[in-house]
Amino acid sequence: MPGEGLAAAAEAGSPAVKDNVTSTDAAGIKRVARRVESRAVCDAAATALGGGEAMRQFGLKQSLVVFLIVSAGYAVVAWDRLAEPSPQFHFVDLAHSLLAGRLDTDTPRERASVHRSTDPRGYREAIARSERAGGWNDWASMRKLTLSDGQVVYGRFGYPNSSGEERHLFHTHDGYELKIVVPQELARTCGDSGRRLCDERTYYVSFPPMPAVVMMPLVAVFGYDVNDVLVTLLVGGVNAVLVFWLLQLLAIRGHSRRSTRDNLWLTYAFAFGTVAFFSSVRGEVWFTALVFGVAMNVGYMLAALDLRHPIVAGLLLGFGFATRVPIAFCVAFFAIQLIFPGGRWRAHRWRQIFVTGSQFALPVLMIGVGLMLYNEARFLDPFEFGHSYLSGGAADRIRDHGMFSTAYLNRNLLSATVSMPRLISDAPYIQVSTHGLGLLFTTPLLALLLWPRDKPGLRWALWGAVALAAVPGLLYQNTGWSQFGYRFALDYLPYLFALLAIGGQPLGRLAKGLIIFGIIVNLFGAITFGRFGAFYYDTLLSGAT
Repeated sequence: MPGEGLAAAAEAGSPAVKDNVTSTDAAGIKRVARRVESRAVCDAAATALGGGEAMRQFGLKQSLVVFLIVSAGYAVVAWDRLAEPSPQFHFVDLAHSLLAGRLDTDTPRERASVHRSTDPRGYREAIARSERAGGWNDWASMRKLTLSDGQVVYGRFGYPNSSGEERHLFHTHDGYELKIVVPQELARTCGDSGRRLCDERTYYVSFPPMPAVVMMPLVAVFGYDVNDVLVTLLVGGVNAVLVFWLLQLLAIRGHSRRSTRDNLWLTYAFAFGTVAFFSSVRGEVWFTALVFGVAMNVGYMLAALDLRHPIVAGLLLGFGFATRVPIAFCVAFFAIQLIFPGGRWRAHRWRQIFVTGSQFALPVLMIGVGLMLYNEARFLDPFEFGHSYLSGGAADRIRDHGMFSTAYLNRNLLSATVSMPRLISDAPYIQVSTHGLGLLFTTPLLALLLWPRDKPGLRWALWGAVALAAVPGLLYQNTGWSQFGYRFALDYLPYLFALLAIGGQPLGRLAKGLIIFGIIVNLFGAITFGRFGAFYYDTLLSGAT
């Protein structure tokens, strides 16, 4: 029983517990445990109880309150968006394709005005919302061309908007560049008649599939009427609870000296004082992926902390990078704890490293191989999710510089860190770049990371995950545009908040002032972004844009 475990801890010599225990019944022990917030008690509790028991001992009521407050806050700000699904319904479409046994989709070919008896529930309405929002944004398409000599090539034309000779340059999936003049050099042996031009285009959802897999049961029941805004909002509420659990567990295991009250402040700072706020109230494929990614990532952190549950940790990390690929780099959190326990090397641990590492690696490898097969089946490349086949301005950047390049680093660093709003002389007097505000403005609380009071060994694993997970976003072809704040930070923000917890800087007036400032800033963004365009301006940041 939990009460017996804490009583044993008191008898073992924890002065704080001895002085406060007045009853041996479980309820009395629980009341004492909630009052006592010193490190000694947390250590004793962690020793006497398993992680699951400790979590139940230190926060179930608070967890429910956190979920209700955060979900209600998100719902109030989402407001009119909750009336219907978002116009960017890629995950719902992918879920429908998977249920039908397909990896591709015909949706970008369709028009809202053309109805068919076989249409799924809500299908034409979803297409109409997308058309009203400007059309097909971030859908991938791959061309299959059969040449007059019978050769078949797959890929894309690299310069579709050019009027010169370069418009004929075709980039194949395996890295070659061919000059193909359409339609003169294509065979006319395709179609039912055998006389149609052999130029086929196949459409795909280019985002990793995990959110679509999660939505499959909903799509099976509600079709395209699944409200991704509501789904994303509720997952955002769950994320707040998971962050609270993580902060509590850090204290229970002795890594943090934070009280439950401190952890609640940090939890609400994460939910309302970071880019998680504006990302959780919109739906839409880009933001839904980030919010789902936070859930998988924090779940992984809970399982990986102190290497307690390596198989579960590997499974959740796999689900994480099947949602957001940069989360794969958070493997550093587990690996550093495994190789350097307590932040230092210890000899004669090779067997433990091998056994625990193998348990962790097996589900990671299984999910990784599954994703590679998924990509190979679609794009003939195990490492291609489809972003190389996007249309629009991104295609030009990717062609010239690649998906990841140091050419993007300057603008991405600016967007990620110190991008500020600008003041103007006319209404609305303040404007935000559509490349987003930097982290130091949206979440100034993070500045406290520069002056930690405590330096426990776990900090190396947390900083390692932050450093590695930040690299893909900083070298990526897109800043995250269009956004209120640097949304790619959600891939590693939970680790930064864990660092705030273990760093031990008191949450005094300054810290709470920074939290409140961050909440005000992000409330402004959650309300205005996508609604009040006058508060935003387009700009080209230096670098490859």
